Amino acid sequence: MKEKPYHHGNLRNKLIETGIELINEVGLRDFSLRKVAAKCNVSHAAPYSHFKDKDDLISVMRDHVTQQFIEKLHNAIVGLEDNPTALLLLGQAYIDFFIEHPQYFQFIFYSSGISIDLDKESPDDYPPFALFRETAYRCFRRMGLKEEAYSMHLIGKWSMVHGVAALLTNSGISYSGNWHSVFANTFVQKGENL
Repeated sequence: MKEKPYHHGNLRNKLIETGIELINEVGLRDFSLRKVAAKCNVSHAAPYSHFKDKDDLISVMRDHVTQQFIEKLHNAIVGLEDNPTALLLLGQAYIDFFIEHPQYFQFIFYSSGISIDLDKESPDDYPPFALFRETAYRCFRRMGLKEEAYSMHLIGKWSMVHGVAALLTNSGISYSGNWHSVFANTFVQKGENL
């Protein structure tokens, strides 16, 4: 009898991770549960014991990444939320997350359907971004910035963090240096305590 490649309890996670990998390769249009099953070497019916349909799998994949991402960010600043370096610590954790999981960047920001409103706070905003904004606004208040300038400063800070993550996850870009140094040197501007 041929040995099955996955213990049943692990198949769900394998389908999720393989789904992320596959959607990055083929895009949303060509993504299917059948293709995920084939890539996992299981029957085309196997994913249906864990997911209702393709959209359900994509939703679970988004939640899977989001939970890990928000945990990583939260753990970086827990107990330090009012520390002057909280935003820097959060940025470093953001970069670390995508160093550890480069495959998640393309999926979460291009294929998962997340929402981020840079103009105003929205209850639909992607939770990791909402935490970044909340932390940034606390830092901006402590620095004495006028509230009307928060949005512009937030976009600038997030662009630096997100930009470094975008660069380091792009397989066509190589860099032998330390991404944390690039980030820290760019992120902390003269006279700022962020």
